Amino acid sequence: MKKALVWLLVLALGAALAQAPKVDGKIAGGEYAKSFKHEKSGITLYWSVVGDTLYLALEGESKGWIGIGFLAEKTDKKKGADQYLFYMEGGKLVALDMYQTKRTGAPVADEREGGKHSILAAAATYEGGKWTVEFSRKLRTGEPTDVDIVPGRKTIVMLAYASKMDPKEEHKKTERWYLEDFVF
Repeated sequence: MKKALVWLLVLALGAALAQAPKVDGKIAGGEYAKSFKHEKSGITLYWSVVGDTLYLALEGESKGWIGIGFLAEKTDKKKGADQYLFYMEGGKLVALDMYQTKRTGAPVADEREGGKHSILAAAATYEGGKWTVEFSRKLRTGEPTDVDIVPGRKTIVMLAYASKMDPKEEHKKTERWYLEDFVF
C-alpha cells in the first residue's frame, strides 16, 4: 500500500513537472495554460501555475526594456508594487526584481528593501525590437517586497516598456498600463 501511494505521488509530481513551461526565451504552441493580449500596449501575457510556481511570459515590441508588475491593491499610485524589469546588456538578458517604495519614480532592487531576488529562472529573445521574455517565481515568496499571487484572486497587473535599454530610463506615462481585476 505504501509503495503504491509513493508511486502515485511520484507520477503526480512527474506530470506536474511535465506541464511546466520551459524557460528558454521561446514560446511554443500550447506551452502555457492561459494567455491575454493587451491591445493598447500590444503586449501578450502568457502564464501557467504549476504547483507553487508561476511561469510567466511576455511578448511585445519595444526599443528598450520591458516590464511587468503586481499590486495587491491600488491605493497610492505605484507604491508597494512588485516589479520585474528586463533588458539586454551586451547581448545578454538582465532580469531585475524590484520594489516600488514611492508612489512615483523608479523602483529599487528588492534586496535594498529587505527582500530577496525572487526570480527562479529567466530567459529572453530580443530581435528587431520584439521581446519574448519568460520567467518564473513562487506564487508566495514570503518576502515583504513581493506581492502574493493567488490563482483565482483579483490582482492588478502593470505592464510597461521604455524607449531605451537603460534600466534607469523612465518610461513615459503613455508606456505604462494597469490591468485591474486581473486573475491568474
